[in-house]
Amino acid sequence: MPARVLVVFFLLALLAHPAPAAPKARPVTQEVLDNGLTVVVAENHATDVVTLNAWVKVGSREETDEINGAAHFVEHLLFKGTRRRKVGAISLEVESIGGQLNASTSFDFTQYYIIAASRFFDLILDIQADALMNSTFDPVEVDRERTVVLQEVALNDDSAVRSGFIQLYSTAYRAHPYRRPVVGRREIIQRLTRDQLFEFYRTYYGPANVTLVIAGDVATAEVMVKVRRVLGAWRHAVQRRAAAPAEPPLSEVRRAVVARDVRVATILLGWMGPDVRNPDHYALDVLTFVLGQGRGARLTRSLRDRQQLVQSIGAAFGTSVDPGLFVIQAVADPQQQDRVELAIHTELTALRDQGVTDEELDRAKTLIEMDTLVDQHTSRGWASAIGYSATIATLDYHDTYLDRIRAVTREDVQRVAARYLDPQRYAIVVVQPRSR
Repeated sequence: MPARVLVVFFLLALLAHPAPAAPKARPVTQEVLDNGLTVVVAENHATDVVTLNAWVKVGSREETDEINGAAHFVEHLLFKGTRRRKVGAISLEVESIGGQLNASTSFDFTQYYIIAASRFFDLILDIQADALMNSTFDPVEVDRERTVVLQEVALNDDSAVRSGFIQLYSTAYRAHPYRRPVVGRREIIQRLTRDQLFEFYRTYYGPANVTLVIAGDVATAEVMVKVRRVLGAWRHAVQRRAAAPAEPPLSEVRRAVVARDVRVATILLGWMGPDVRNPDHYALDVLTFVLGQGRGARLTRSLRDRQQLVQSIGAAFGTSVDPGLFVIQAVADPQQQDRVELAIHTELTALRDQGVTDEELDRAKTLIEMDTLVDQHTSRGWASAIGYSATIATLDYHDTYLDRIRAVTREDVQRVAARYLDPQRYAIVVVQPRSR
């Protein structure tokens, strides 16, 4: 599904995953080195900028309850000092060349990127390689970043939407690790030790778990020689991604209420959808735009514009390694909660029974295509799309996504709506004002 941003917290990543398709005119080359490192080079000489984007196949999905939040905590520490660079040196080096450095964690991955003028490619490659191979997790820095992570936890708690999404996932999932928040829980973050975090890093950070994407103003043959020289000797065995506990199908409507200091109600409904390997997810992406993306979406026109039941409403489906949630989110007056839920079901029933129009189908496909192309206009957006696809699926997924979207029919959309949006089997969370 097309993306507008990548963020640390998976809630927003769910709403806007990196777009998995790119214009095919630009050359993309993939090579797997002898040590298992996957390298993808995507040339684009429109500007003299390059993005170096390292994707690691580890996220909160690989955690246990006892170390929930470790993947995100490790992300905070990777650039905070290595055997060759003291604490703070990496940020100063990147800043000195006018570059940008950032990272994010999700259920299924952790990713790091550096953007700089292409003439500084050798330096940013050395920095990224050093961090991947030689991070030290300085104990003082661990405690400093613990404070930062706890602030993020507090921000999530204070946000009606974020806390609602966390509750929605913990309500919908009982067995699968998607039930745990990506950022972690306060009591666990407070007690995670430096040794636990370093062990997590050493367990999962190795060449066989990493895809390195280089997008922008580079020559493929030249940068491949440099990557082999810098990272080809990296030898570190890692734990590969394993099957997660299967989530039993929802057999009922599961409800939860979260009381917050708010004036409006945030209503979230979630249905279990397919994983990335199931071709149904292409039709669900289209359904997402039909129902709840843009001013012309069905739910927006009906519940907001005609019935004036909600202040805002939207739909989201985050393509993921394992079955994720198809989510409808609305903001409304607390007195209208029941009416909003009923009105959503009325629209879903009409869609399941009558399907979508040609106009709705064409609009959804056009929006997906335009979002995809716009998101990948920069080297950063292109690297994100390639890395996301290669990490949760394959590079081929990136190459074929838009073709698969264009092939979706009205019958496909109606079929997946009937299959996945069961009115008797979903999770619902309402974040509402505290009782006075």
